[in-house]
Amino acid sequence: MGLLEERVAELERRVALLEEAPTDRPPPADTPPRPVVDAPLDLLDLIRSRAGGEARPGTVMYGGAVTFEDRDYMWAMEHAAGEVADAHWAAAATLLERLGSRPRLALLAALLKKPRTRRELQEALGETSTGHLYHHLKDLQSAGLLVQPRRGEYAIAPHAVVPLMTMVAIAMDLGTAESPQEEHE
Repeated sequence: MGLLEERVAELERRVALLEEAPTDRPPPADTPPRPVVDAPLDLLDLIRSRAGGEARPGTVMYGGAVTFEDRDYMWAMEHAAGEVADAHWAAAATLLERLGSRPRLALLAALLKKPRTRRELQEALGETSTGHLYHHLKDLQSAGLLVQPRRGEYAIAPHAVVPLMTMVAIAMDLGTAESPQEEHE
């Protein structure tokens, strides 16, 4: 299979995933029921069923559905394990370095549930200069993680909400997240 065919097949797979995403509309009568993931381990069964019982190199999936006030965020991604294993991991360093900053994570946590003004974000960071605040905001914006719905107001980019929460959950699961008590010591 050539590169063009591979790209078309990948696009078709992604469109199929989008079509499987939950909506507020009832599905057409002839639509087969979608698999339901009731518990985290059910996700593993779903991955196995997609492989059709064949010996395949594997799949990495993540996703979530989150509602804050009147905003719904849904996100699901699936990558072939080989695609992730063979990727140029150093390319992820810039984003991971940007997220490796306590002030930036504090800004993202403050923005998680709703947009905030510059003044509210300044208060969330505590004693820091306006220059430092803008430095962190600019870096998060250049990474595509923040948007400005209005002048002087910041929000997490809608496409980044679930992936950011997934990354924090992964850090917690790997035991690398500090408890609030350790954070201040």
